[in-house]
Amino acid sequence: MNIETERKFLIESPDISILENQPGFRKRNIVQTYLIPLSKSEKNRRVRCISENGHVSYTYAVKRKISVLSREENEFTISESEYESLKREAVSELTKTRYSFPYSGHTIEIDVYAENIGKKKLKGKAVLEIELKSESEQFEIPDFINVLAEITGNGNYSNMKLAQKIQL
Repeated sequence: MNIETERKFLIESPDISILENQPGFRKRNIVQTYLIPLSKSEKNRRVRCISENGHVSYTYAVKRKISVLSREENEFTISESEYESLKREAVSELTKTRYSFPYSGHTIEIDVYAENIGKKKLKGKAVLEIELKSESEQFEIPDFINVLAEITGNGNYSNMKLAQKIQL
């Protein structure tokens, strides 16, 4: 069992050229597909196709909420054929580009969504996530990021909810 503790922020779309110049910068294109729940405790199941620098990988994950900031997350690498098979259980899907880089002892992850989600709610905006070791851990957000609001625990901004607003 892996516990994921994170804070999330709605931000103005960042200047990508500034992100690209950060040491340790990574850019990944992600197709995230949510699957039919197997049970009430496994209601958040997803597969991902991740493209980075010409390499493609696939993952399967099951998440269960523990608290506002923390979730149990079990994620596994899967084959392309397993990915394609699981996608038959799709209920929703979204595409995003994830920009990430180390900053002040943490990894900053910024998701920019390809779709026009929620009546333009995210137009000109992105979501920043920062994983923490504990719910009380301190962190810094770079000053070149303009935070609009903290959205930790706001279900309207979960990837699963955003994906539900897009027609397959």
